Amino acid sequence: MSLGQATKPRWAKGLRPLLSLGVTAGLLAAALGALDQARLRALLEGANPAWLAAAALLVPVQVFLGARRWHRVSVDLGIALNLRRAVEEYGLSILLNQVLPGGMAGDAARVWRQKQGHGSFSAPLKAALVDRIIGHWAHLLVTAIGILVWVPLHETAAPSGSGTLVGVMVLAFAVLWSRPPPGLRSLVGDTRIALGSAQKVGFHTSISVSLVFTFLASFWLCAQGLGLPLGWAALTAVPLLMLIMVVPLSLGGWGLREVSAAVVLSFLGWNAEEAVALSAAYGVVNLIGALPAAGVLLRPVAREAM
Repeated sequence: MSLGQATKPRWAKGLRPLLSLGVTAGLLAAALGALDQARLRALLEGANPAWLAAAALLVPVQVFLGARRWHRVSVDLGIALNLRRAVEEYGLSILLNQVLPGGMAGDAARVWRQKQGHGSFSAPLKAALVDRIIGHWAHLLVTAIGILVWVPLHETAAPSGSGTLVGVMVLAFAVLWSRPPPGLRSLVGDTRIALGSAQKVGFHTSISVSLVFTFLASFWLCAQGLGLPLGWAALTAVPLLMLIMVVPLSLGGWGLREVSAAVVLSFLGWNAEEAVALSAAYGVVNLIGALPAAGVLLRPVAREAM
């Protein structure tokens, strides 16, 4: 998508997918090797499918909310994008992000397919990046709130260093927003356009926070299906354990998510088998919920402005 990417040697272009697969395989092997396999299997085999189906049905809601945000960002940046087309392409990107290595393959496909209607990668890439930035900020906001209420809700300390980590991330966002380095000035400028009024800030905050809460609800439903007492941890622990998925280093978040869940939920008394079972159930239901988007591939990419 950029000059640097275009001039990379052929072997380097395949390095990231291989790294992604390696990270996923290595972390899953390490995590599963340390678990009581019989206990993990019993948790998964005893799951109530009705609760898991309810979690899967949240995926279309997530797709619509994400697509609505992307559509609004695109329009505000002067890019023609039909809302129906946005929903279809966003759904496809969610599916591809889960089944292709690299963590951002779906976003790359979304940019490429939108580029077909505009003749340039620049405008669609800007919209996708701004969309991601707004989403990450909302997730970080919910995570910070979860850490602040951790002690009152659980009467135990939050994971060591979690408050510092989130605080540093918030500070980094603030610094980049107020004094962006030369390489990020254009991107920050585009984000300011997308958030250029109180009405726009309100829209993106409501949409993005609602989207984050559908992820938390999905975890809660999966926990119900497994017979696990997630409770208020859906608000406190889940946003924190999902924070690692911002790093695009695994296949669909697998491996990173399981290790993160085992670490974070251990502070609430969960054993590793329960944490990994919950994370695995979440991964599976999200993949199932996203599968209908594969139908988008059966249609040709629109050449006109979307």
